[in-house]
Amino acid sequence: MIGTALLVSALVSGLAATGLLLRGYLRRDQTYDDAVTPLIGITAGSLTLALVYLTYLFVVTDYTVAYVYNNTANYIPLLYRITGVYAGNEGSILLWAALAAAVSLWAAYIRGFETPDGKLVQAITIGFATYFAGMLVVDSPFTPVGEAVAEMGSGSVPLDGTGLNPLLIDPYMAIHPPIMFIAYGLLTMPFAVGVTHFVSTLRGDGGVFAGWIGSITRWVRVSWLFLTAAIILGSLWSYRVLGWGGIWAWDPVETAVLIPWIFLTATLHAVLNYRSQSTYATLAPAMTAATLALIVYATAIVRSGVFRSVHSFADGGIGSALLILLAATLVLGIGLPLGYWLVREPSESADETQSWITRSNLLHLAVLGIGLLGFISVWGLTFPVLSNYTTGIEVELTSIYYNLWSYVILLAVLLALGFYMDYDIEGRRRALVSLGVFSVATLVAALIVPSETWMLAETGANDVLFYRLIGSASILSVIPPAAYVSLTVIKRALELIPNSSNRHFQLKQTGITLIHVGFVILVVSVSFSYIFTTESSVIVDDAEQEAALEDPPIHEVSGSAYAVEVTDYDEYQRPTDPDIGNVALSVEQVTDRGQSIHETVQPVHGTVTQVNQGQEATIVQLDGSSIWIGIIGEGHEELNIAEGQQLVGVGYVMWDYLPEMSQTDAVVVTEPQNVGTATNPPESLDQTRVIGSSVGLTVYEDGDRIASGDAGQERYTQQGGMEVRNVFVDRGATHDTYVIAAVDDGTASLTIRQIPLMNLMRVSALILLAGMMLVLLFDPAYGLVPRFRHRSNAGKVTSD
Repeated sequence: MIGTALLVSALVSGLAATGLLLRGYLRRDQTYDDAVTPLIGITAGSLTLALVYLTYLFVVTDYTVAYVYNNTANYIPLLYRITGVYAGNEGSILLWAALAAAVSLWAAYIRGFETPDGKLVQAITIGFATYFAGMLVVDSPFTPVGEAVAEMGSGSVPLDGTGLNPLLIDPYMAIHPPIMFIAYGLLTMPFAVGVTHFVSTLRGDGGVFAGWIGSITRWVRVSWLFLTAAIILGSLWSYRVLGWGGIWAWDPVETAVLIPWIFLTATLHAVLNYRSQSTYATLAPAMTAATLALIVYATAIVRSGVFRSVHSFADGGIGSALLILLAATLVLGIGLPLGYWLVREPSESADETQSWITRSNLLHLAVLGIGLLGFISVWGLTFPVLSNYTTGIEVELTSIYYNLWSYVILLAVLLALGFYMDYDIEGRRRALVSLGVFSVATLVAALIVPSETWMLAETGANDVLFYRLIGSASILSVIPPAAYVSLTVIKRALELIPNSSNRHFQLKQTGITLIHVGFVILVVSVSFSYIFTTESSVIVDDAEQEAALEDPPIHEVSGSAYAVEVTDYDEYQRPTDPDIGNVALSVEQVTDRGQSIHETVQPVHGTVTQVNQGQEATIVQLDGSSIWIGIIGEGHEELNIAEGQQLVGVGYVMWDYLPEMSQTDAVVVTEPQNVGTATNPPESLDQTRVIGSSVGLTVYEDGDRIASGDAGQERYTQQGGMEVRNVFVDRGATHDTYVIAAVDDGTASLTIRQIPLMNLMRVSALILLAGMMLVLLFDPAYGLVPRFRHRSNAGKVTSD
């Protein structure tokens, strides 16, 4: 097959490129350098073409391929057929592999690999993509359906697929995974540079990180931008689809994606302060290498099946190959830097005259705090698995663990950040005074609890002391640190921006200000939204009858300012106009497949042109052809089959079954219960995929009409009866009105949530992204715009 050939091509060329690069690195020669870039190009091109080809197979719904058959169906719109490409392990790994190979090709053209250490960087990068290619050759997305689905004959081609995970049928989820994998692919190169740096240092070659610092800075910034966008889109998806009534619930898959983002944020700060002779000489490359290891760990979580998650979008395990990759990246990305630090890192002599409050130490503290935030999430995911494997006891760490531990560290990080910004402008003495004032204000605010609603968490007498202590603190405690950061960041911007004549520097500082202010707004809005979300319910017993009234009654929602009116009621199925040709073979298709489907169970349809009824069986000719349906067993004589009917039957296709009948080539042998008409086919051929119920609602708040919309649920009958909520969200200025409806047999059970500050969260997310765009583009040292101008003027690419 085309797809398999492309994967094999990628594997062979990738192995050749990796081997030649490693040979050149070990022997310190350039004998085969001219062949390496074309080989990397073949690898990247083959993987990209394989991805394009797989996408094409989904667009045309080619069910000869098992992966297509398992991840889409005829009724699914085009956009979500494409979503099916990365709905499972094979497609996701192919997407990641193509992106990683593209990164390697780009670096080969831009940076080259004249130096031995450059060869090792390229070998690790293209080797990463090649490993994925090997995984895909073994577990291919192009495996024929006859090989993958045992019950199907080798010549059998399904007419319809099994469908896509219903949770993925959403616009946000159509773009969230590709954006996330772009971030993952971009981090392959920084990982390779980080690993090479420690290998080079251990060999006495001095390391490579300083020579790549500009490229690393750009790679990491772009990755952070895409990963942030992916998390935002994923949060909006869960808000709409899962009916949680919020953007975050510490689901394992959510937490798994958050882990690399937190460490990537810390890595950014370490990389930006890297100096080859400073303390960050070890920390920056170590964190750069460790980030990809955490990404592979996160991928293992999403695809292992070990963690219970409502929106893991791949069934089954990840396979031993991904576990081997996880072990390799952990050894190279974490074990190697840690070993270097323990064995070779020179100890700094203590300078008793130097103050411990320095700009460098403050940044260390911030990086440590961000790292602790990431560790809380890592431990929250890892501990239940360790407990289960070591003791056999299933343990679940609930949101109270994540919320309270993260909250304490977050406040400390905000205070440290504010102090750092203030210290940078005001100096040590005045900054210490400000830190003291805002620290005391934070403690005082934690004690101000107007009511239990303002407490961080509900705790019980059996909870540990830490939970009871922190849980009883007031949400107001987030205000002083948030204000501290906002004031000092803005003050710093007002000091630096006007005093510089460099336009790019001004734009960069504006971006830095936006990132930190956006983060603070997000922290405050999420905290208060989480605490002050309210919920109330009402049941409308006769929703179907009320929807038919000209003036339906208005139902007050107890315990809230809301009232609802049912204006519409609908029960529906999809597909709405099923075609029997989507699930049953025509006479021509049976003839074309011939002996390949002999003695296999197949659905067949056609127009009845002749009926022969005997004591033992009823034989029905279809479309005047040599294909017949033979109905045997009790009740066959009672079937009312007449010429001109559109008949459907499911049974064994038997060629030369009645050799005495010259006009009969094949007979579909079946039983009465497996025969029906096109409009009333056998139960096994029921094309109903979705059974949905919805109510149209008008929502009132304090007597004023605020919104109208539909809410309900859909049940996917052929996918384990999975249900998906269709929530109704009205975006108000200060809060969202969020309506969930459970509709059953004319009754609507409505849950209405008032979720404050959602618009503020949306704005803060945009501010974060806009800020990073400014920094990425206009940083005078490493920005894309200055670099592009430099390249245009110089006519060539520099080493950085």
